[in-house]
Amino acid sequence: MEIQDSKPVWVAWTNTDCTEGKGFTVPCVIAESYEAAERLGSGRNVQGSNCHVTESLAVKINNTWLIPGRISQENDADKKKRRMREAREAALEKAKKAGLTPDDLAALVG
Repeated sequence: MEIQDSKPVWVAWTNTDCTEGKGFTVPCVIAESYEAAERLGSGRNVQGSNCHVTESLAVKINNTWLIPGRISQENDADKKKRRMREAREAALEKAKKAGLTPDDLAALVG
């Protein structure tokens, strides 16, 4: 077997017991972006709370993506949020490279 491809995915985690949270933690949604996972995991955890979202890696072997479920596609709102997050992260990285400290950045934002 050979790994043909890999890509980052985002997993929204829920509990098998959505009443008290005494069950097992399992994937609820696997998505192409954090924003899609956050949207699709909204209200789907214990007592209607939002799912915890983490980054993971999908690996493609023998033309099959190996993940704990199916990958959900981004919608237009998710894409807009992702682009805004990526632009914010890029701007922060530029500011850090220019020598701004976390306190400087907080002063600009706050």
